Amino acid sequence: MAEDLPDEFDVVVIGTGMPESILAAAYARIGQSVLHIDRNPYYSGQWASFSLKSIEEWVQTAQTPEDGSGISEVKVEGQLINLHLTDKSYSKHKLQFHISDPKQETEVKKEPNEEAADKFQKEVTHSDNQDNTVYRDQDNSSQVKIPDSDPGKSNVATAIANTEPCDSENVGASAITESTEDQGGCKETINQGNIPEEGKDLLQTSHGTEEKQDSQIPEGETSKELASTTNTESEKQDSQILEGETSKESASNTETEKLDSQILKGETSKEPASNTESENNNLTSVSNEQAMLWTESRLRKEWRKFNLDLSPKLLYCGGSMVELLITSDIAKYCEFKTVSRILTLIDGNLRKVPCSRADVFSSKDVSMIEKRMMMKFLTFCVDYEKHQDDYTDFIEKPYKEYLEHQKLSKNVIHFIQHAISMTSNSTLTPEGLKRTQKFLHSLGRYGNTAFLWPMYGSGEMPQSFCRMCAVFGGVYCLRTPAASLVINSDNICTGVVMTTGKHIRCKRLVMENSYAPDSFIDSVSNRFVNRGILVTDKSMMPSDDLHQLSLLRIPDEADEEHPTTILELPASAMACPDSLYVVHLTKESEDDNKAPEESLQADVTKLFQEDSSGDEKPQIIWSLYYQQKINTGGQCSNIPSNVTLVPGPGPEIDIDQAVTIARGIFEEAMPGEDFLPRPPNPEDIIFVDEEETHVTQESDKTEFNTTSQNSDNNETETDSTEGSPGEKPSKSDTVGSGSEGGPRQTDSVGSGSEGGPKQTHSNDTENKTEETSQKDCTTEDKMEPVNP
Repeated sequence: MAEDLPDEFDVVVIGTGMPESILAAAYARIGQSVLHIDRNPYYSGQWASFSLKSIEEWVQTAQTPEDGSGISEVKVEGQLINLHLTDKSYSKHKLQFHISDPKQETEVKKEPNEEAADKFQKEVTHSDNQDNTVYRDQDNSSQVKIPDSDPGKSNVATAIANTEPCDSENVGASAITESTEDQGGCKETINQGNIPEEGKDLLQTSHGTEEKQDSQIPEGETSKELASTTNTESEKQDSQILEGETSKESASNTETEKLDSQILKGETSKEPASNTESENNNLTSVSNEQAMLWTESRLRKEWRKFNLDLSPKLLYCGGSMVELLITSDIAKYCEFKTVSRILTLIDGNLRKVPCSRADVFSSKDVSMIEKRMMMKFLTFCVDYEKHQDDYTDFIEKPYKEYLEHQKLSKNVIHFIQHAISMTSNSTLTPEGLKRTQKFLHSLGRYGNTAFLWPMYGSGEMPQSFCRMCAVFGGVYCLRTPAASLVINSDNICTGVVMTTGKHIRCKRLVMENSYAPDSFIDSVSNRFVNRGILVTDKSMMPSDDLHQLSLLRIPDEADEEHPTTILELPASAMACPDSLYVVHLTKESEDDNKAPEESLQADVTKLFQEDSSGDEKPQIIWSLYYQQKINTGGQCSNIPSNVTLVPGPGPEIDIDQAVTIARGIFEEAMPGEDFLPRPPNPEDIIFVDEEETHVTQESDKTEFNTTSQNSDNNETETDSTEGSPGEKPSKSDTVGSGSEGGPRQTDSVGSGSEGGPKQTHSNDTENKTEETSQKDCTTEDKMEPVNP
């Protein structure tokens, strides 16, 4: 693919993350030729969303060491600086399934009929002067011992459903396996069908002859004979026992099946008091049934229904990303779901945070006085710039101190600081007021919420900008890693070299940090983010609405500057199958000393359980922990002047930071240009074919040349006639007015320019016909008959 690319572009963008995709669309929108490449086989880079199967492959790829042996050598003018071929920003991965498949299906079915199976085994066992012939039933895993008259010849062992015979052929659930010493333990299998029929068949073989016994042995089995010399009374007794227990077992199985079906369907002996209670009971029973049925194999079969984000992000309804989507008309490529509730943890209990006016006055977690104080303060934050005197003394002080100065209660301060403004104890007052205002401006724009979630994951957002770039001529290539940059003597990047040896020249280069060499990155700006992805069987705060999308922020008493942000996504957000939830945990760290699981374990323990211990907390079915190294944008001084590095996703929950970074880079590189203006409506665009226009002009010019000569001749004759005194004008001069000396009727033809040649109408015949008809009409009027 790289060999087919053009040799030169205006801008080369390496990486398909959020800031890179925005810049690629902005450059293409103003007419720049853009090449957008990515080393991965998927879009969005560190912002990507994966299915369950793909994220397992991503973990394996991230743990693979970088290999640069396949790079082709190329000779170029300038210095070559190698780039990273793989992303080494992620480490300390731990993926785990917290559920497993049952070892044997028969063991699951054994429990309802365990007592009947034990009773059945005792009654059909005969051990007096008889060898053991053992038969295992699939339904109840009971062993049936059939007497054998010749203990020295045969020994029938237990056959398990998943045991493979020596000829590697699969057998039925019920089989009799015979082993002989002469064949060294090789087992022969006789498929006899169901348990009762087999028991009868074996008893009939003991009553018949050796020929009948051989006829019951399938082809390919050993020729060894099964001898049976039991007496008639013993046979009848065994038959009665088998038939009696079979009937009891079938009755027991029927009752057990009915009981199981009633339990699964939520049926009870008493009818619900109302339809609402019946529906709630049915929903609860279905949810419990689905939770019980989730196994590792079933979870793997549903791998396509998962959309797991590496870096989940939300959109403020009134934030810069939403405004950019609207003004650039890129919103048509996206779908969103509102964050229906914001939660907080107070005294170990989850509570819903009242955000809007209606929520505040309907909340039971705050008193009436607290409601009035909270509404008064939130009203002030909407236009706090107009009341600067109220917080002048707290400009250099933390926002929490200003909240305490307003004499707000402890719960109200907790709501505003950790749920609405999402600030820490060190956040200054102006920044805290600004974040609170941003939240309030976003509230109510798209419903009673301040946040939007991109359907199918936040990895869809970069792809929407990639589509816009492609519409305006951008070229995209995945699985195309750039091996090195070409730097000239003036420390300017003149192009990139692909791993295939293809050299592409460019005027400007934009690159994500993980691609850049270590010499370009300021290590002081490095930070670490511990992330966790959980799949649970129910919501952390159950409610009647199963489609609640929740946001929770838990402060850390040991590390107050770095709280844990939790985002819970239901199946309606297109993140997982029905009856499951996806939970994202994010926590920033100053260093990489702690493992991600250890850093997040305290919060996980508060809300979830890792085993089915019967607790009311949601059970974790699947989990993935990993650590991400990020850079805040620090660049070294030796970086080329036309190379721009953009950071990856940070620990913040909103996506507006990426828009701010992309806008600043574009305005600095292209001053005076509009940043992603709205594209024209396709219906308003008029496409003009230059070749067709040229042909039309040529045809018009030829037609004019053939008629202009006649026009010139007519004008010459007219001028000569008018210039001769005493002569009458010709008929052609009087056409149009119907009277002598009237004005002539002429049209401008040809180029359309002023003073161009004129062409007189040659409609003499038609005009004469009209004059004749008018004269005839006049004559007829005059010749009307006169009444006597």
